[in-house]
Amino acid sequence: MSRIGTRPGTVLVPLFAALTLGLTACGEGTGASAEEEGFTAVRIGYFPLVHTATAVHAEQAGLFEAEDLDPELVPTSGGAAAIPALVSGDFDITYTNYTSALLAAEKGLPLQLVAGNDVGATDHGVFVAADSELRAPADLAGKTVAVNNLQNIGTVAFYEHLGAAGLDPRDVDLVEMPYPDMSAALERGEVDAVWQVEPFQAMAEQAGHRKIFDLFSGPVEEMPVAGWVTTQEFAEQNPETVAAFARAITASGEELQDDQEQLVELVPTYTQVSAELAQDVEMPVFQGGLDLEKLQRTADLMQQHGITGDRLDVADLVAEPVR
Repeated sequence: MSRIGTRPGTVLVPLFAALTLGLTACGEGTGASAEEEGFTAVRIGYFPLVHTATAVHAEQAGLFEAEDLDPELVPTSGGAAAIPALVSGDFDITYTNYTSALLAAEKGLPLQLVAGNDVGATDHGVFVAADSELRAPADLAGKTVAVNNLQNIGTVAFYEHLGAAGLDPRDVDLVEMPYPDMSAALERGEVDAVWQVEPFQAMAEQAGHRKIFDLFSGPVEEMPVAGWVTTQEFAEQNPETVAAFARAITASGEELQDDQEQLVELVPTYTQVSAELAQDVEMPVFQGGLDLEKLQRTADLMQQHGITGDRLDVADLVAEPVR
């Protein structure tokens, strides 16, 4: 009954270019009201990486089925790109990083937070070349650091580390670069340090690069990184489906947590990560619940660092009921 899609999401327009069109198209997807033998169909967008093992495991282990859900997993091209696709109706629920979701909500997109997924831990690291003299955040003054997006949770985390080290964010040149390109750029000397997330962190370590600190440590320890969102219309029309999804994804994270063997078996089935590489990745910290206090701090830091303009009340963005 359940399905894992093989094609990427078809709507890959920039986030805010989709604002006007997306608002009019909201809720015009397949919807989760269709029933088959008592099961509710739901289309789930997920970016194929280590952290979305929660969705794949929930599908394969029957956790969605136990909640009377008939899921179709559809690969996306990343958190920010997934949001306009969600609003346009390509998915009912999708995985995204919280900064993209909060930024979209601040711009007027009708998003609701459904469930958490992962919080920052040792699976995110800042790397330098093996022979680099850089050892700590304070050493990054005057240096160039690669992040995957200047309006991402990693940028917020960097700014907090710099502030804790007595530096101003303007003391470091942050540049955007796709994760797969960072290692080569580091080796060519084009950047002095890079932010790597699994499985790219494991690749960096295999290449001989040296981690100088965990990005989500110190002032941003256990910061929520990514979770699952839907549209306000879908949440209002399908509260039981939203609640069922949240329960299934939470149960999936609990089953996967600290089970490296299960992750090694699972990840190569839906990503290009080999089992050998999967053995070397740092386990994500899965968290299905929404930590509103920490999410509010994330929203406040985004405003503090100029990523958003107006203050967001995160509690207003939570789909009800979430349990």
